[in-house]
Amino acid sequence: MSRVRKGLRVLLTGTLLSVVIGFGLVFWLLWTSAELGSAYSAKLLASGVFVENRTPESIRAQELGFIPRLHYAIDHENKTVTAWTAPRYKKTAVYREGLGVALALDGNIDALKRQARPGLVPDLSALAKEPWPMGDTPTGRPRPGGIDETRLTAAVDRMFEEPNSWYKRRTRAVLVVYNDEIIAERYAEGFGPDQRFPAWSMSKSVLHALYGIAVRQGKVRVKDPASVPLWRQDKSDARAAVTVDMLLRMSSGLKYNEFDFIPPMDLTTMLFLRPDAANYAAHAPLIHAPDTVWSYSSATANILSWILRQAYGDDAYYGLPYQELFRKIGMRSAVIEADASGTLVFSSFVFATARDYGRFGLLYMHDGVWQGERILPAGWVEYARTATPTAPHHEYGAHWWLPSDRDRAKASDRGLPLPDDLFFAQGFEGQNIFVIPSRKLVVVRLGLAYFAAAIPYDYVQDILGTLPKQD
Repeated sequence: MSRVRKGLRVLLTGTLLSVVIGFGLVFWLLWTSAELGSAYSAKLLASGVFVENRTPESIRAQELGFIPRLHYAIDHENKTVTAWTAPRYKKTAVYREGLGVALALDGNIDALKRQARPGLVPDLSALAKEPWPMGDTPTGRPRPGGIDETRLTAAVDRMFEEPNSWYKRRTRAVLVVYNDEIIAERYAEGFGPDQRFPAWSMSKSVLHALYGIAVRQGKVRVKDPASVPLWRQDKSDARAAVTVDMLLRMSSGLKYNEFDFIPPMDLTTMLFLRPDAANYAAHAPLIHAPDTVWSYSSATANILSWILRQAYGDDAYYGLPYQELFRKIGMRSAVIEADASGTLVFSSFVFATARDYGRFGLLYMHDGVWQGERILPAGWVEYARTATPTAPHHEYGAHWWLPSDRDRAKASDRGLPLPDDLFFAQGFEGQNIFVIPSRKLVVVRLGLAYFAAAIPYDYVQDILGTLPKQD
């Protein structure tokens, strides 16, 4: 019996210890996440109300529904949002005209408000009266032929269905552009064609376009070392060998883990707990020799944004996306937010309508040419969709995604091979712009899907099946 008692004692002690450790881990996660939860909530609420023009109630219920004990206060006159999950961790986000929302992590709201740049975002509302794709009026051209209209409607409807109660798709917008015409468009209840949606990491693909413009204008060269002074203070600093190309292809070798989900996380610390995302990213040490290992990194996008800022100077830098990209292709809703340091956060904070994301996809479908004007230099789109050599499954180009070898194999096994030239922009919560030049197709899908259909190739294949076969 003594052995039995001893065994039971060991078992109970082990079980009790596991329970204590488990509760301790949960408590630690909640404690360390309190500051982040407050900052994240203030930022999303402020951007949602002042950039997306949504109600705070909808954002609280949908985007922030997973955060317990969340409180917030909105000052519409001063355009600030203060949020907290615990009183000691109150965080305030401030809207600045032209530069969007940033967190006042040091509490200096007035300093942030002085950053405002009235007039930076041009009023392009008159473009709405022009024919698509510059505007929103019908082109007058016949609808493209050969479309199975019944199957197309069903394919779009399936994108809004919820076959799994746990892993919800929460699709909010779908836009299908074929042969330069919108052939399908649908929105979830509460959303519509004038609604701005967050791009999240699709912002990186917008940055790729701006780098193409900078290359065309002679401001940067992708093969040159990245001009980060911090990396040149010590001649022995191996980061000096990191090039713009390596940052665009995410093979810099810098220490950063996009998918570490235990607080404090690199990604959320950079975006919500530091005033200068690029500075945080640039201080990362090397853990691999440059250009030897691929690792997806929002940090490198923010370093690239800072490099553009130095190359152009503030006035030209802030005007670059609006004057050289958005104005020229009719993206009249698009805005980009800057952090508290004033650097545009191209890892995550672009906002636009579904139609404007469609226009952006069309620019890449047409090899960077818009209605006869070359916006991106020749070969720049090919650069975007050429697999990075260090990407293990050929899943990444230059700030654009590609179907991985495994995804292509799965699709082929189903008898629905993916087009060779398919490439796409992708963002958190299931934001996608799919571009297939050979099929003259752009598909935009926007939503709030945390786990379901993060890479919805099935959607694209459904839509491809409704179109005429490739010649």
